[in-house]
Amino acid sequence: MHTDEKITHIRQLMQDNNITAVIIPSSDPHQSEYIAEHWQARQWLTGFFGSAGTAVITFEHAILWTDFRYYIQAAEQIKGSIFELYKMGEPDVPDFEKYLADALKPGDTIGIDGNLFSMVKVKKYKIMFKERGILLNTNIDFIKHIWKDRPSIPVSKAFSFSKKYAGKSRVEKLEQVLDRMDDAGASIHLMATLDDIAWTLNLRGEDIHTNPVNIAFVLISPKTATLFLNSGKIDSELAKELKHDGIEILEYEDISNALSQIQNRETILVDPENINYRLYRSINKKCKIIEKANPAIALKAIKNNIETAHLKQTAIKDGAAVTNFLFWLENQDENKHLTEMLVADKLYEFRREQDLFIDNSFDPIMAFGDHSAMCHYCANSETDVAIGGRGMFLTDSGGNYLTGTTDITRTICRGKPTKQQIRDYTLVLKGHIAVAATLFPKGTRGYQIDTLSRQYLWNMGMDFGHGTGHGVGFFLCVHEGPAKISPHPVDVKLEQGMVLTNEPGVYREGEYGIRLENMILVEQAFENDFGSFMKFRNMTYCHFEKNLIDETILSQKEIEWINAYHAEVYEKLSPLLKQNAALWLKDKTMPL
Repeated sequence: MHTDEKITHIRQLMQDNNITAVIIPSSDPHQSEYIAEHWQARQWLTGFFGSAGTAVITFEHAILWTDFRYYIQAAEQIKGSIFELYKMGEPDVPDFEKYLADALKPGDTIGIDGNLFSMVKVKKYKIMFKERGILLNTNIDFIKHIWKDRPSIPVSKAFSFSKKYAGKSRVEKLEQVLDRMDDAGASIHLMATLDDIAWTLNLRGEDIHTNPVNIAFVLISPKTATLFLNSGKIDSELAKELKHDGIEILEYEDISNALSQIQNRETILVDPENINYRLYRSINKKCKIIEKANPAIALKAIKNNIETAHLKQTAIKDGAAVTNFLFWLENQDENKHLTEMLVADKLYEFRREQDLFIDNSFDPIMAFGDHSAMCHYCANSETDVAIGGRGMFLTDSGGNYLTGTTDITRTICRGKPTKQQIRDYTLVLKGHIAVAATLFPKGTRGYQIDTLSRQYLWNMGMDFGHGTGHGVGFFLCVHEGPAKISPHPVDVKLEQGMVLTNEPGVYREGEYGIRLENMILVEQAFENDFGSFMKFRNMTYCHFEKNLIDETILSQKEIEWINAYHAEVYEKLSPLLKQNAALWLKDKTMPL
């Protein structure tokens, strides 16, 4: 069914149900970033495959909103359809809420599926639209009527994640969560976010592509924890293990009924950002609701000593895989037909050679030429291009190992780079070093660090449209809260044990993009009369491209940082490489 035909069907259902506008988000009942195919309705409807975007259908218009990362990709993928592209963040471009508030008239009704919108968003919409006399119907799911070949909800087997990797047992983690609940005055906690559930219960699965999680909900109380998921996912051995740890198993669909049956006057903690509106409405109305972030979000962001020890070793073996890939790529015959998808498969092969590797941590970005200017480009059979002998090539990838999750980006130049490419690469590298080498007082937030990565680009009238860094899970989701290094004023301290990325970039539409990404661990540096100071420890090992570095715009300290980093890269990786690759790396890491 073509996109325009889908819109025709939706508009007929709108007319039949007295609905003036429909909002289709990029979401699932768990408010996940990466979602199972069953809930990829916005992608199915629009043809746009990026991870972030919202579609709005009215009788006059069909509009797709997305952010800077996907402007180019979205424009290309919706071309020829009825959809218009609204670029979020651009001057004079309203967000979809304001657009609807201005475009609709009193008495009109907006339809949404409350299963896909958070409690806090629906409350916001109700207030906003009520002021305009616009109604909100939260029980609208038109997609289910027209998506005839919709994939089913996944039922991969769940498996236990060993304490020898996690560092703490599920019983210990539940005690931590219960302590935070007690501090908040809550007797019950509803947990809906999949990575929080995976972390708390030391469970993993394969329900979402490249995210080792299970589709589930959890209710936690001092007496028991109840796990709601398809029971077919749990084998007898795991069921016995969970029962031993005080965890009851009920079917996924039983969660709403369980919430309605909670005893009167119980106090239940829910995260308004991460519980969907339909679940919120299912809670016994005689319960007291405490709106507070999931305790697991902050707990899992602080990696324990066992996790960090594993991550340090994972960084080395993952660095060896990426180095083997870059060596292989550089030494391919120019006449050999290499494509973005082919080289992505090759990098996967090199990672599979590493001990305890499970899967990619996200679909790799292998972007040649002007594709590298698309921040989150991902090649498919329609966009896949040959990697030629001249041009910039950006590779952003990661691995999920039992010993941790990785995320790394490098940019290389095929052929001789231009002066502009060298300058751009060096400016990005200077920003990367500024973050990596900084000291900062305890209590610093990520937005205070973000400026460091941009200062050299700003001085040249340049910038990049994404954050400098995000948190990273441990054999979990590659994007993890609550901390980030971003212009957005997120009020979360950078604390010892947090793992983030450092990934400044620059993107020239239609030409090329450059991004340089390492993972970094927050550690304590020292204490003095001015207080306690923190630093970042590097958690990624892979060289930078010397042929893209202009030494004349580097300071002596920056040169020393690069030389010290390259020496460490060679020292740690060369024992894992074959002789020819090790010799190649030795040349790549010779001092500036």
